[in-house]
Amino acid sequence: MRLVEIGIKELRNLVHKSADISLNTFDMAKKAIEEGKASEARDAVKKNVEELRKLREEIDELALEIIARYQPLASELRFVRASMDLGYAFMRFGRYSYDALAAFARAQSLNVKCEPKYYSKLAPTVEKMMGDAILSLKEYDALLALKVISKDDEVDEFYHEALIEIMKGYNNVACAVVEALSLKFLERAADHSAHVAAQTVFIVEGKYPE
Repeated sequence: MRLVEIGIKELRNLVHKSADISLNTFDMAKKAIEEGKASEARDAVKKNVEELRKLREEIDELALEIIARYQPLASELRFVRASMDLGYAFMRFGRYSYDALAAFARAQSLNVKCEPKYYSKLAPTVEKMMGDAILSLKEYDALLALKVISKDDEVDEFYHEALIEIMKGYNNVACAVVEALSLKFLERAADHSAHVAAQTVFIVEGKYPE
């Protein structure tokens, strides 16, 4: 086995580990929000976010080392290049999961109980987008990646419609703010899911989807 292949195998393991932690972080935050336990879960979710940040640094360092020390083939170089974007995307996905959780936790700290009415409707779609994006990456499935990307417009549409409903229908200002923030973080997480999927297409086909 070539040295570059050993490095890429290690890099792939780091990327996949980051992917799995990011999805687990989202699931932890989602369950805590829906169960009204945002404050209790905050430290555990934040710990995952910190691990994702460290993994991103490891991914970047290893990717640059592979480029500098070895001579990766074109297909290998595409993965190495994409890995740096993927590490950042997974870190941000985890961070947005935490930020949504923190919004509900802050309300709880003020003894305000906010029901995640719109969050609970959108979160499953975003979670599936990220899950499918990760699966497309692990299996190099460009078709599945394109399906993930096509879901981004659906999330944007829900987000904008929900914001209007929140502005019209919420009497509790604090909960309106919490719901609006949590939806924004979901919308951004969906964008990063689409970005992960786009990286899969780049790795497989050598070009980004139009």
